[in-house]
Amino acid sequence: MLKYGLEDLGYFNKGPGSVKMIEMDIGPWHIIDVPIDIPEEKVKKQILSFINEVIAIEIPTSLQCNLRCKYCYISDPRMKNKIVDPQSVTDILMKVKDMFPKMKPDKNRKDKVCFSPWGAEPMMNVDTLNAMYEFGHEYYGKDGYSIHTSTNGTIWSKKIEQLLINLFKDNSFQDLQISLDGPPEVQDKYRPYTDGHGSFKDIEKFTLNLFKFFDSVGIKDKKHHFCSTIHMDENFEQSWLGAAEFFSTPGKWWTSLPNLPMRIADHNMKNEDEIRRFIDVQKKVMELSKKRYNEGIFMVDFYTSKLFGNIQCKSRNAFPFCSAMNTQIGVDVDGSMYPCHGAITSPRQKPFLWFGNLFEGILSYQKVIKNISYQFGSIWSRAKCTSCPLHHYTTGNVCWDCAPHNLELTGEPSTDGIMKCIAFSESLPYWTEIAKMVYNNPILKEIPDKYKYSKEEYSKLKKLNIMPENMHYDRDYDGILDRAVRKVCCLDNKEDYGYTQYADAWWKFDDFFNLVEKEKCK
Repeated sequence: MLKYGLEDLGYFNKGPGSVKMIEMDIGPWHIIDVPIDIPEEKVKKQILSFINEVIAIEIPTSLQCNLRCKYCYISDPRMKNKIVDPQSVTDILMKVKDMFPKMKPDKNRKDKVCFSPWGAEPMMNVDTLNAMYEFGHEYYGKDGYSIHTSTNGTIWSKKIEQLLINLFKDNSFQDLQISLDGPPEVQDKYRPYTDGHGSFKDIEKFTLNLFKFFDSVGIKDKKHHFCSTIHMDENFEQSWLGAAEFFSTPGKWWTSLPNLPMRIADHNMKNEDEIRRFIDVQKKVMELSKKRYNEGIFMVDFYTSKLFGNIQCKSRNAFPFCSAMNTQIGVDVDGSMYPCHGAITSPRQKPFLWFGNLFEGILSYQKVIKNISYQFGSIWSRAKCTSCPLHHYTTGNVCWDCAPHNLELTGEPSTDGIMKCIAFSESLPYWTEIAKMVYNNPILKEIPDKYKYSKEEYSKLKKLNIMPENMHYDRDYDGILDRAVRKVCCLDNKEDYGYTQYADAWWKFDDFFNLVEKEKCK
C-alpha cells in the first residue's frame, strides 16, 4: 500500500520558493526575520521610520478587574486576576527611554511623551500608576509627559485623588475615559460586579468626586468623557434609545453633549432582523436629535461624529487615524511588543500581533511590516468598498474601527461582515441628517439624495467627476501626511486634531501629494 510521509509532503523541505532569512543590527535593535531579497537600505529605512516615530507607550498596569461586563473583550479570566508589580512598569519605561529616540529625556523637547496605563481596570493598582507618574516626573518633568487612561469608574480613594493632584501639577493629566453604558437599568445589567450587583451608583460617586477634584484645582474645560457599549440582544432598541435620551439630557452629571458615546458591542450583525433593528434605531436617534435641536440642544451620535465631525478619523483607505504602529505601541510586562494594549489582554491576538521584545532588544522585520499593513492597509478597502456610499461620501470612517480587534473576530484586519455593511450603508441618510444640523463639513453639500448607484451609473458619474474625491489618500500612509499638513499650514504640534484650524487645513490642502514628496525629500 502506497504511503506518503511528511517528507513527501514537503514538511522538511522548504522548497525552491522559500526565502532565506538574515539578521542585522539597526541602532540598539537586533532585527530578525529579514528576507534576503529585501535590500538592506530599504530595511533600515523602514525600521528607522517606525522606531523614530514612537512617542507613546501603553502598559498593562493592572490585570485585575472588579466588574464582569457581559461583553468584555478580555476573554481570558487570567487577564483579570493578576497583580502587576510596580517595578515591572518602571523597568519597561527605563528601557523605552533608551530604545526609542523620541522617548529620550530632553529638556528642549517640543512634544510630550505619552504613557497609557491600561488593564483590565487601572484604578485597581494605584501603585503602578504612581510608578508611572514618578518616572514621568523624574525624567521628563512638568509639561514633558502626559498620561491617558480609561476606568470603569467604580473606585475612588485618597490615593487616586493624590495621584490626580500630582499629575495636574505636572500638567500631565489630559483626559479620563469613564465606561458608562447608560441609565441604571442598562448599566447594572451589562456591567455588574463580580457578585452580580449593579455598578451605576458607584460610577455616580466616582464622577461627582472627579468634578470636585476639577473644581479644587481650577479645571474649567472638560477633562473626561464617557464610553457606552450597547449589546445587540433582545433589549437593543430600548437600551440604545434609552441611552441616547439619557446622555443628551442637559445639566446632569452624566450629560455627554454634544457627542453621544453609544456604539454596539459587536459590529458583526448576524441576520436580517439585527440589520433592520440597527437601522430603525438610527432613525429614532435622528428624530431625537431633531427634537433636541429644536430645543436649542446640539446632539450628535457616535457614528455621525466619526463619519463627519472627527478629523482624527480622516482616511481615504477606510482605516482610522490610529496611533498604533504609527506613534504608539503596547508593551507587556515580559517586554513583548504589540501594536496596542488589545493584544496584551487578548491571548487570541498575541500570536498574530507580536513583533518583538523590548528587554531583548529584538524586532522581527516581517512582523513589524505585517502589523503596519494591518493598521494602514488599503488594498482590502479598494477591493470591497468601491461602491459603498460610506466610502465615497464621508470624511471619516466607522467600519474598520480597530484592526487588532477585527482580526480576532474575523481573521482579517476588517470586520467585513456583509450584514454590517448593509446596516451602516442604509443608516447613512439618518447620520447625514444629524450632521447637517451640527457640522459645517463641505462634503455634506455634495451628498446627493440618491446615492445608491449601479456599477454603470457609478462609472458615468466618475467620468464626469461628479463623485467627489473628498478624502486625502496615501497608500503608504505612515503619518507623513499629518506632518506635511502641520508644516505647510504652520500649525503648532501641540494643537489637537479637533482644532478648527487643523480641520480647515485639510480642506485647503489640495496639493498634498506634491507637498508630501517635498517633505520626503527633506
